[in-house]
Amino acid sequence: MKATGRGSPPSASKGAVTLLVDALRTLGLDGEIALGGRWVTLRGECCAVYVAQAATGGYFTWCDDPAERSVEAYRDPREAIVAGLRRATRNGGAIDARTSRLGAQRPEND
Repeated sequence: MKATGRGSPPSASKGAVTLLVDALRTLGLDGEIALGGRWVTLRGECCAVYVAQAATGGYFTWCDDPAERSVEAYRDPREAIVAGLRRATRNGGAIDARTSRLGAQRPEND
């Protein structure tokens, strides 16, 4: 791509493929992508799930369920997405088979 000095750089464009967007696609999920691919909103079974890329690296996830509103930090975007969706299910274990296949780990703050 030729740089012209005007407009947004490719990484900031609306259709940019970030690690977060790539993880979403790898998992075969659809979500609302915002902030140049650094923020994803997914619809969980019980509530909306948010995953955001931190400016310092890593990913944060939380959901709208009053009982599950704590923010969790992860190093890998797939882990953050899967953990957020797990928290947004009624029984908390509906996607455990997928998480073990993806190698999801506990939150960093545990």
